[in-house]
Amino acid sequence: MDFLLDNVGFIAIFLLFLFMLLTIPVFVAMGLSAFLAAILIDDPFQTFRSFIQISWQGASIFELIAIPLFIYTGTIMQRSGAGGDLFDFTKAWVGSIPNSLGLATIIACGIFSAISGSSIACAATVGLVAIPLLRQEGYSESQAGGFVAGGGTLGIIIPPSIPLILYGVLTETSIGQLFIAGVVPGTVMLTLFGIYVLISRPTIRTRHIVPLAERIRITKRAIGIILLAPAIIIAIYMGIFTPTEVGALAVIYVTVLGFAQRRLNWEKFRDATLSAIETSCMLFMLIVFGQYFAHFLTYEQMPQIIAQSIIENASGFLALNLMILTYLIMGMFLESAAMLLISIPIFFPVAMQIGMDPLVFGIFAVIAMEIAQISPPVGINLFTIYGISKIPLSKIAWGAAPFLLVQIGMLYAVYFLPDMATWLPASMK
Repeated sequence: MDFLLDNVGFIAIFLLFLFMLLTIPVFVAMGLSAFLAAILIDDPFQTFRSFIQISWQGASIFELIAIPLFIYTGTIMQRSGAGGDLFDFTKAWVGSIPNSLGLATIIACGIFSAISGSSIACAATVGLVAIPLLRQEGYSESQAGGFVAGGGTLGIIIPPSIPLILYGVLTETSIGQLFIAGVVPGTVMLTLFGIYVLISRPTIRTRHIVPLAERIRITKRAIGIILLAPAIIIAIYMGIFTPTEVGALAVIYVTVLGFAQRRLNWEKFRDATLSAIETSCMLFMLIVFGQYFAHFLTYEQMPQIIAQSIIENASGFLALNLMILTYLIMGMFLESAAMLLISIPIFFPVAMQIGMDPLVFGIFAVIAMEIAQISPPVGINLFTIYGISKIPLSKIAWGAAPFLLVQIGMLYAVYFLPDMATWLPASMK
């Protein structure tokens, strides 16, 4: 019995992975494992009371309001056909470049990412338009699916970013600064993705040269959505609005724009609302029970114990590699939000011990979440692309593999070049 009491934190972690292996939903596994472990050291009634109190506190954090707002923005954009506008805009202006459709896909993903904060919404919205055209152009199924799956991961690093909101809440780091910290790494990653797409296959000789008058017409149609992306970043950078206020204004803006352009009706608006509610509820269940699980581990001092063990037995670089390896393995089996909620309480102390800035580790963790989005067998972007295109999952995963390698390289780049993440936030007003 004394052995159980001395190792109750490890018991909670063991139960968590056992429940997940039994295909129990992740949010249930997190809450149940911590609750059962807590009963070993406390009165059941008091344990239940603590569970209710901590869960309520986890759900009532004001900053979390930004999450459903950005999700709502993304679902409204999906229903109003904004993805088509973004793709048409990028295709019109890069059409004279070889392999232009592939590059247009990546750029469209980047613009949509700077509005929605959701990887799934980005991949689905752009993919519906881009994949059929890429296939017609002669790109393979693997390339067409991989370009959108990989480009869609930009949705969680280019601000706004839902995982960065969660990270900010978990670590008490400024969400506004985290958003701005993602601008430079996100832009670098977008550029690397674009370069890969341009050299990924023998040059397609077809040119999509669009007359200037047609480019202007397409730009006018898309300008309302295009301007929203820099407006969000500038508003947060200048301190004009908080991320939550920006999220609320973005919802109002895309709704008014959709109705004004007559591409959004009440039925589509209702569908967008229900979809946003469903996705938000799923995330909040993860957040609430993830907060309870993290609180229990912290109470048992598990993060400190694990961090101390890693620091005593590994150098800073070796500790970095251990974190990267762990994230790669977790990414094969866990959805990104669950991965974040489980890993941050454990790895945040390790990151601080090896000298990483909280902003740097936030970007590092979100890039690891991006890897999870396209890591088989559970990568959610892979399933999203399969759902809209019916391209075999194995082909999508193969096509997304080069983007995964770029992201692994970015993990090291952020660690060795921390100014990439800290320079812009340091200049904020």
